[in-house]
Amino acid sequence: MKIAGAIPLDFWSEEELFNARSLPCAISAAGIPISLLLIMLPSAETHWRAVFELHWSPALQLLLAMSVYGIVFEYLGFIVATLLFLLAGFAIFGERRPGLMLVAALPLTPGFWLLVEFLGIYLGPGELFLSWVGADYS
Repeated sequence: MKIAGAIPLDFWSEEELFNARSLPCAISAAGIPISLLLIMLPSAETHWRAVFELHWSPALQLLLAMSVYGIVFEYLGFIVATLLFLLAGFAIFGERRPGLMLVAALPLTPGFWLLVEFLGIYLGPGELFLSWVGADYS
């Protein structure tokens, strides 16, 4: 698993104030304390009993799906891993029509991949694809 500080930089952006590492570091630096405050300091109208009565199962299932996504991403590649993650997410949140799930996920995944490629962010094809086409990068 990679951390934001290990994101490779181009030669020209190593000394820049804003580079590929800036946004992930800023999001994590802001997100952690804000998340902790939201958990520890509920609003005045919130009663603790209401917090425990929430439906935690979908949230925990989605956390598990995100963890599995992170684990299989390098092996399956962006396209397959993201497609499977979206389908799992739809199922977790109650969608049971496979046709609708595929109609939503199939254009979204390559569309997002094209956007990321346009921005110049490299996403590897995955070890499964590389072994399928017989590529050897060792």
